[in-house]
Amino acid sequence: MEQWTSSGEHRLCCLRCGHLFGHSCILRWLQHSCNNTNRRCPQCNKKAAVKHIRMLYAKKLTAIDSTEYDNLKMDLIKVSGEKNNLRKELMQANVRLKAYEEHVNSLRKRITDLESQKSKINIDTCPSASSVTSRKFHLEQSVEICKEGGCRVLDYNPWYKLLAVSQKSTTTLFNGYGIRKMDCECFNLRQFIFLHSQAVRDLTFHSTQQTILLSVGFDKCAKLVDIQNNMTVHTYQTEYPLWSCCWSGDNPNIFLTGAQNGIISQFDIRQTSSALSVLEGNGDKSPVVSMAGVPPNPGSGISRGGFIACRLNTCYTYEIKDTNYLSKQMFIEGPFVSVRYDKKNHHCLISSRPNSRQPHARHIVCTIEKNTSNEEIVTYNAIHTFHAGNSQQLLSRPCYLSVEDDTLVAAYIESGSSVSLWSIASGQKLHHLPVSDPIMDLCSFNINNNLFLTSLSAKKLRLYNYGQLTQT
Repeated sequence: MEQWTSSGEHRLCCLRCGHLFGHSCILRWLQHSCNNTNRRCPQCNKKAAVKHIRMLYAKKLTAIDSTEYDNLKMDLIKVSGEKNNLRKELMQANVRLKAYEEHVNSLRKRITDLESQKSKINIDTCPSASSVTSRKFHLEQSVEICKEGGCRVLDYNPWYKLLAVSQKSTTTLFNGYGIRKMDCECFNLRQFIFLHSQAVRDLTFHSTQQTILLSVGFDKCAKLVDIQNNMTVHTYQTEYPLWSCCWSGDNPNIFLTGAQNGIISQFDIRQTSSALSVLEGNGDKSPVVSMAGVPPNPGSGISRGGFIACRLNTCYTYEIKDTNYLSKQMFIEGPFVSVRYDKKNHHCLISSRPNSRQPHARHIVCTIEKNTSNEEIVTYNAIHTFHAGNSQQLLSRPCYLSVEDDTLVAAYIESGSSVSLWSIASGQKLHHLPVSDPIMDLCSFNINNNLFLTSLSAKKLRLYNYGQLTQT
């Protein structure tokens, strides 16, 4: 308990294990406190003897407890790390702020331009507007697809005039999921094609190859189906459950799948072995809920073409450059539900749920613009934002409808148990269709110049007839 000295009886010494003692203390310990067979260091219990005592020489000796210093040093390292993370977040926030400011400036300019044009608009130049408002959709037919439920998505094939509807298998022979074909000219259900062992999450027809249908499911498989021969052309196996898919807008041979962990895989139908490349989620590992191909559009923010992908939390455009896709973030508020692309007007329809800042579900119709100050992001020019109720539990997908000189947006309103249709030309709600069960997907098609809107619930398919369109 006494202080060590540099000389005398209590001079500083150590054992070979490295522990320090006063000489008189350790000598007394080894000679009297321990027996011949049990001599050891009082600190670590390693074997020790008198001959192991080593004298230490120091002119000035001070023992300092550095525990507090070491703790402060660790706290400094921790605080420095937090400071660097906050600095990184601040830089990202500044980039987003700059993008928002540019977007606000572009919107202000657009408002000014529209206000200057407002006085020049003559209502006589748009005689079809009143007819679009006055016309109504009426229920043409309701078809039960599957009594047990399990319907999720659908898509229309304009060449064969049929709908492909995902459903649960109704036979014990095939315990899984597939698609049911429906003839849209006579509204008859046709063959069921078994495809996946687990739920089908997305499907889409090829834009030019009339018979090819792409489907993905929770069984981690992407399948190419010949819709004419009812056969699976090829199965692509992945490592994770798949939520979405699309055909790339820049190359008809490329399709992409979105996985549950945020990974996007790129495939080529000419190469059946494996994926060409994998695109990470830039830190977002939430499921890729929806994807849409974007064709080339010179002057836009994705001029060479590619696709748009919405994970639950982030939205990115992917533009082809050489052989790789470059991701560029769109700073729109999520959580996201769906993304659609209108090739006719080069409009993007991005749907999202309510959040802490936005109390309503939203369907944003926008164009994708270049960002001149930062090539890593793209800006969006919001044309309309349609509010769709204060709840959105389902990942229900809206759709576009082309009506004479206008384009409509149809979306399921969960809180109102209805399907609403808005005009992009006027921004007004035109139609309101009550529904009795939740709608999973919506699709429109034109047969013999008659426009139809199709709604799909877990069990039923409903077809609404808009009537004959005016030839333009």
